[in-house]
Amino acid sequence: MPRFARLACPLDGEPLTLGERSLSCANGHSFDLARQGYVHLLPVQQKKSRAPGDSMAMVAARQRFLDAGHYAAIAAMLTDRMLAVMPDQGPATVLDAGCGEGYYLDRVHAALLAQGCQADVDLIGIDIAKPAVLAAARRSRAPTWVVASNARPPMLPGTVDLLLCLFGFPNYPAFARVLRAGGRILLVDPGPDHLIELRELLYPQVRRSPPPSLQAAEQAGFELEDAQPLSFRTGALSRAALDDLLLMTPHLYRASAAGKTAVRTVDTLDLTVDVIFRQLRLSKGRLQNSALP
Repeated sequence: MPRFARLACPLDGEPLTLGERSLSCANGHSFDLARQGYVHLLPVQQKKSRAPGDSMAMVAARQRFLDAGHYAAIAAMLTDRMLAVMPDQGPATVLDAGCGEGYYLDRVHAALLAQGCQADVDLIGIDIAKPAVLAAARRSRAPTWVVASNARPPMLPGTVDLLLCLFGFPNYPAFARVLRAGGRILLVDPGPDHLIELRELLYPQVRRSPPPSLQAAEQAGFELEDAQPLSFRTGALSRAALDDLLLMTPHLYRASAAGKTAVRTVDTLDLTVDVIFRQLRLSKGRLQNSALP
């Protein structure tokens, strides 16, 4: 299927067709393609702020940290699990909901290349932050990159086979609308001991909380198929890597000045990475209407 064929107009849910340098729907709504190849499908009336999502500085910090390979084990498990649940025959669509600067979807594309099946898989990444999507488009032209919200993914109903949501903000009713019947979500969330050594420096008391509840997912028609933890050590992270890690996470804004000062007193830190992979399957309740929610 041609690129952009599964995208829907964010204003009326109608299919988008590709013109010379823009996408448009039957009702005359048009969206220009950026020079870098991405498309902006987040109308101003759907924004809660002028520049939602991660800032340019946060995106750059995450790109440096991930490109250094500190989370390579997460990417490796993600691609292994993704390849295990892909449809055996025919084309498939993978949506990365909250793709950030494109590191994980780029690793997925590399895995598909290694398997020789990249031509049968349409990769789409959406993120609410324009700086993130711009960085993703500069990283790779292979996937389709879109500025959009997880609350209103601009996809035609029932066109996604596999949805990835890593450290993101899942919207299960919206995800159910765009997934085909029997489609799956691969979630990656922090485990109780994720970055525990960093958190012990940042906060006077540290809570070892379980991964987010799946109650909203169950209400939207998803069932848990599998859960698998992944834990490893980063090795000694440099001062620069720790600064990037702090900048790319919510801890920069949640921690007190004293906590951030405590982190800056250490030159290196060996951290525990503790995450959980959960696989959900859409069993019922998928919305059938073509309009965006």
